Amino acid sequence: MIATSPATEEQLRRLSRFAQVYELIKIPERDLDAVLPTMELMLLHSWPSIITEDRVGKMKNLRFIQSALAGVNHIPFHLLDDDVTVCSNAGAYSDEVGEYAWALALAAAKNVVRFDSALRSRTWVDKPPLEIGKEVMILKGKVVGILGYGGIGRSIARVARTLGMRVLAFSRKPVREKDVRSFHGKGGLDRLLSSSDLIFSTLPLSKSTDRLIGSEELSMMKSNAILVNIGRAEVMDQASLYDHLTKNLGFVYATDVWWLKNGKEELPPAYPFPSLPNFIGTPHASGPSAALTGKPMEMAVANTLRFLKGQKPKNIVIRSEYL
Repeated sequence: MIATSPATEEQLRRLSRFAQVYELIKIPERDLDAVLPTMELMLLHSWPSIITEDRVGKMKNLRFIQSALAGVNHIPFHLLDDDVTVCSNAGAYSDEVGEYAWALALAAAKNVVRFDSALRSRTWVDKPPLEIGKEVMILKGKVVGILGYGGIGRSIARVARTLGMRVLAFSRKPVREKDVRSFHGKGGLDRLLSSSDLIFSTLPLSKSTDRLIGSEELSMMKSNAILVNIGRAEVMDQASLYDHLTKNLGFVYATDVWWLKNGKEELPPAYPFPSLPNFIGTPHASGPSAALTGKPMEMAVANTLRFLKGQKPKNIVIRSEYL
């Protein structure tokens, strides 16, 4: 097998009991064309640019790919043989990314960024206390809508309930949790968007979620709604979102994820979102903060070991969703 993720020496030793392990960074490029066709398994962080389409085509022994990331949109499914099993790392980042999602949500609801900016730039204009209070959203009793109800969505919902919020969830499968009302399909999405005061997107990028939220969907949301994106930027149509923010200054978009350009998140983005007063952005810090706990890599290694031992791995990807 070949590993491109930063596994520890101890994790590599565990894998080595069941397979000969090569670390991609330690293979001279001149040897790649000889080594890659022998590989049966891959443990990836993101898809290495050095493993080109031509090289993938020669990897006829490949049977299993484990992503250390929760998302798998970086994997070139169209180049893989049908018998290659691909597994995501769903659940590995849930609590940490869920925490970060609430940091963005609370910063938006409590107007923290605007207040701080005005004080720092000395542009704060004194107002009567009750006028200041009107710029702060009280979340108790409000409705939170969660797009994608996997591990991150459930983590977000737990906090929402402690804040006294009603929880709506948009998911492919019915959510059977107390105090969570689930929706699915286009009609369900529309109802969730129009009913929610605070909306979180935790959705992965697939062919069904690509630009799922466009001008029509944005127009359904409340004029003072907060939309937090902690999943993938491409779920939002970039042009439509920018246009909506410029025309609806009471609406807030807060994000830790950005649109891809040439395989990398583009900062600054194509549209000048950071110049808008109703935008909050951070440079995709949530995932790396979770990675530092060591849990994502440990889960990815454990799932790879399941496959090596002949057991059914977890989080097998439905490939048709990405082709």
